[in-house]
Amino acid sequence: MAEKSRQDEQAGHQQSDVGCDAEQEPHHELRYGPLAGGWHSGALGNDCVGPLVAETLLFGVFTHGEVADQAEEHPVDDFAKSIPVQLVEPTIALNVNRDEWKKTLESATELYRQYPDIQSVTASARFTVVNEYLLNTEGTVTRNGRAIYSVQVNAATQAPDGMRLGRTPAWTVAKLSELPTREKLLRDTKEALDTLVALRKAPIVEEEYRGPVLFSPDAADDVVASLIGGNVLGRKPQLGAPNRTTGTFATSYKSRILPPFIDVVDDPTLKEFGGKSLTGSYEVDSEGVKSAPVDIIEKGVLTNYLVGRTPIRDFPESNGHGRAAPAAPPGPNVGVLLIKSSEAQSPDALKKRVQEMVSNQDKPYGYRVETMAGTAPRLLYRVYAKDGHEELVRGAVFSELDVRALRSDLSAAGNDPLVSNRTGGIPSTVIAPSLLFDELQVKRADTSKDKLPYYPAPPLTK
Repeated sequence: MAEKSRQDEQAGHQQSDVGCDAEQEPHHELRYGPLAGGWHSGALGNDCVGPLVAETLLFGVFTHGEVADQAEEHPVDDFAKSIPVQLVEPTIALNVNRDEWKKTLESATELYRQYPDIQSVTASARFTVVNEYLLNTEGTVTRNGRAIYSVQVNAATQAPDGMRLGRTPAWTVAKLSELPTREKLLRDTKEALDTLVALRKAPIVEEEYRGPVLFSPDAADDVVASLIGGNVLGRKPQLGAPNRTTGTFATSYKSRILPPFIDVVDDPTLKEFGGKSLTGSYEVDSEGVKSAPVDIIEKGVLTNYLVGRTPIRDFPESNGHGRAAPAAPPGPNVGVLLIKSSEAQSPDALKKRVQEMVSNQDKPYGYRVETMAGTAPRLLYRVYAKDGHEELVRGAVFSELDVRALRSDLSAAGNDPLVSNRTGGIPSTVIAPSLLFDELQVKRADTSKDKLPYYPAPPLTK
């Protein structure tokens, strides 16, 4: 069961929603636009396209006027050409039993009555179907549909000392049939509420710990998405900037950023992994380029960036990763990000390794992270060196979980990859196994504790 905090945005699914006046007469103008690859003349339709094209015109003039006067050491084109693609797929439609799902969600929140210490329980379902069309002057004509089905439960409470605690189990898939059944959803919701009650009673972490930390696949997915996924995007830097791209890995091209036993590939052509559908899969990107697998990190060395049709230095062509959220311009983005290890170990072997490491360091225990809430652990367990038993704790943060830790402290990876489908303006998928760090700093969170309710909750009656 994956626990994530997701944000889905739905906008611009219909062309009529962009705020244009359909009664205006089309007109002809000479403008510069990268989608056409240069200057062109033609019917532009009504004035709703005016601000967009005018902005492009300003950018084009600035680029060719100002930058041409500068002696650039590494000149880069403004836009990359691409082979025309013709792919017209059948449209898809949303077909779900809303009444049944409403009853299922009501049953999940009904569990609230069994847990007097829980302050709130909510459940939601979001089912989205989008049919995308693309035509451009190169001859590309595409139509493809995608569906995302997401169900999430949110539960919150407070510990006796006022610390706020929460759980947000979620299920996100590309096929409706893969959503949990009513029985499984209720069972998983009850399990999440049980752990939330256990968190209330759990001790607070010590003020500071430095030693081995094992991340479960669910927690590792969040680490990979945060530290790798957002930093391998080939975004063009501002004019005059010497860097190849932006982000933490802007100057790391052909440098080691991970241990030699780790490879990272982004392969949006994958439709399934381990029998599960992938929301980050697509055949043609938002700029009309066919998707393709990209080996981003090979034996720990950064060898590629994910790029669209806005080139960057050393990457003059798109590798099929220009993607756009509804009503937004395209840009490089992750599709299906897959972490591989040439020295994969079983989860039990990794846990035993944690026990051995803390024993050698004369520590009573190490840590295992089950789920994350952003960059902080939500379910964190002490793993005792003597017998391996685990103890749930709360109130922890990581102070040194960064790209340096990935490069220097990541010592092993598991053979248990987990699919994490992520919604939002641009759906993506991260697939990562367990990750073991030799040394991380776990600290007590410096957060204020809210007051507890003055009065107990009123009795619940039907």
